[in-house]
Amino acid sequence: MRAAVMWEPGETFEVRDDARRAAPGPGQVVVRIRAAGVCQTDLSLAAGAFGQSMPVILGHEGAGEVLEIGIGVTGTAPGDRVLITWVPPCGRCFHCLRHEPYICSNRKGSTQLSESSSLMVGDKAVQTGLGTATFSEETVVPTTAILPLPEDIPFEYAALLGCAVPTGFGAAVNSARVQPGESVLVIGCGAVGMSAIQGARIAGAAELVALDPMASRRDLALTLGATHAVGPGDDPRRALTGAPGFDVVIDAVARPSTIRTAWDQARRGGRVVVVGAGRAEDMVEFSAHELFHGEKRLIGSYYGSSDMARELPRLISLWRSGRLNLSAMINDVVGLDQINEVASAQKAGTVLRTMLAL
Repeated sequence: MRAAVMWEPGETFEVRDDARRAAPGPGQVVVRIRAAGVCQTDLSLAAGAFGQSMPVILGHEGAGEVLEIGIGVTGTAPGDRVLITWVPPCGRCFHCLRHEPYICSNRKGSTQLSESSSLMVGDKAVQTGLGTATFSEETVVPTTAILPLPEDIPFEYAALLGCAVPTGFGAAVNSARVQPGESVLVIGCGAVGMSAIQGARIAGAAELVALDPMASRRDLALTLGATHAVGPGDDPRRALTGAPGFDVVIDAVARPSTIRTAWDQARRGGRVVVVGAGRAEDMVEFSAHELFHGEKRLIGSYYGSSDMARELPRLISLWRSGRLNLSAMINDVVGLDQINEVASAQKAGTVLRTMLAL
């Protein structure tokens, strides 16, 4: 089978035809990937971030069809259309039992190569990136990592619902809990930021401001529901009338400087949601004085605080009704052979999402 392999940190992907996967074990399924997205997290992992071991087949936004099932698998069968979710909940831990499966204590997706890796390329064992490896024609995942897809949603749209859309949408709707009439600022208008803008619009935000250095992304944000779009040198609060700051600020970048900006732009008593995948070494400082007097809430948002079994049907319903625009977020659909061109464009910020058809 074909797969895109990263052999060493910072190199380019190599598309190989000699990748192999193991047979599904008990409770596992094989998914034939039909479409995959290249997320910024994949590019960070490809550069060696977060301790990612090599070699690795990355990719965690994916959709396809069940090809095989392992012993004891029920509720799905070969031919079923499914979405891959990279945070499969165990359903038994402290968090899962409290309806927080997105922060499951037993979530998989280690960045370290296991001796029991299910993937091989040539004679070498290869890491299953984030436990999903959607840059491969076939991947082996637990049944808890798949969700059923209806027939009417194209695979390239569905793949977006595996990460970018629920992460951003959920940051606005689940983590920030944007209320009708509130003011919202979104910092960073990549795929997650654009999804946060759509989520805030659907939730009823009044003033909805997008902050991004790229004019093309600011323009797209306006078409997706932002009422104003500003660059780094502008003061977003100029969009507000009679308010000292925003009710909600969503940071989809998660650098110390952007988190600090988010905090400063929020009004007293406001909510700051950090949804970007920040690095362990990045530190942000707040004085005890400002924490006390500002009474702001700083909220981390992992996977958009999304219970995917419930979130996926809601997102698909919003897409069907025309309220969630997925087509505007996809620049193109290309073959796996073009993954390096896609990665370069993603790094440069010239595309929002180019989907891979496998």
